[in-house]
Amino acid sequence: MTNEEQKAYHAKQEQERLNNCKIKTLEQFLDECKKVGIDMDWFSFTCDRSKPVSMDDDTVYYGKSGETIVAYDFQRWDVAFRELLIYKEESEWEATGAPYRITSVKWKSDANIQLSYGNTMMIREYRFSEHPEQEMLDDGWVYDHYDRYMVYSVYYKKVSTGGIMRKAFIVFTFTKRTDKRDAETFGFEDGSYLIGSYRYPVPHDLRARIMSERDFKFRLSEELRKTLTERLAKNLIEDEFNDLRALQEAKRNALDVAFDPRLSAEDQKKAFARASNSAEVGNPAADNYADSRCHIITHNNLRHAYERAGLDR
Repeated sequence: MTNEEQKAYHAKQEQERLNNCKIKTLEQFLDECKKVGIDMDWFSFTCDRSKPVSMDDDTVYYGKSGETIVAYDFQRWDVAFRELLIYKEESEWEATGAPYRITSVKWKSDANIQLSYGNTMMIREYRFSEHPEQEMLDDGWVYDHYDRYMVYSVYYKKVSTGGIMRKAFIVFTFTKRTDKRDAETFGFEDGSYLIGSYRYPVPHDLRARIMSERDFKFRLSEELRKTLTERLAKNLIEDEFNDLRALQEAKRNALDVAFDPRLSAEDQKKAFARASNSAEVGNPAADNYADSRCHIITHNNLRHAYERAGLDR
């Protein structure tokens, strides 16, 4: 491909990306913000974490640590506007004084699903060994290849969607205002708003309906989300609090057991990480959302463990 052909190709790509953007210019961005009542003090055009949303030429920053890198500078307008709408919705909800609100309802499986077609799914698994493991082969896994860059072997297996669904969960994600009980138990800042999540087993009588209505992205119809919320989420906040408290205690105990003054700093950190992760297994309140209630508990427990071991973070 000649230089001219390359330029033409990249120009075409850029134009296609621009055509797909709803907001294409600074002027249009400001106009859209004004139309929906977004406060001009909520954003800035240089990185500023004190603002709900800020941006530079190639990155949009939002929340405490969120950021989205864009390939073309004009793509930032759509991203920034979306994040501002989310912030506006959250601000309006907080003003109502309601203690919490559910923000998403999804189905989730611990299986690593790669493809979904009809009543069959292909799932993958990884092992940190170069050669096929007989235990995996005996369990029906097919050895695919060894990834020398990632240093693991890849296996795959075809399974029934029904089999996956029997082990799946309905995951509720919510935003909750930290109350006195949360602050005293977990050390959260009283009055702050934090993300939480909790998962329930898929109700047996709704498995077939979920399989027929869900898509590969784990999304559910609005009507089905409403049905699941009414069925499962009656005690959501109490269930999450109790299991989060149990998780906090389990992590503390696991980190205490993992402490070994004979280990090197690197090996001790690895031991702490394994212990912390193992304490999450099977707990419905465990999640990986940045700055979530679970994430803060994990961070605090690890910080105390590091301090006890004389380690730097």
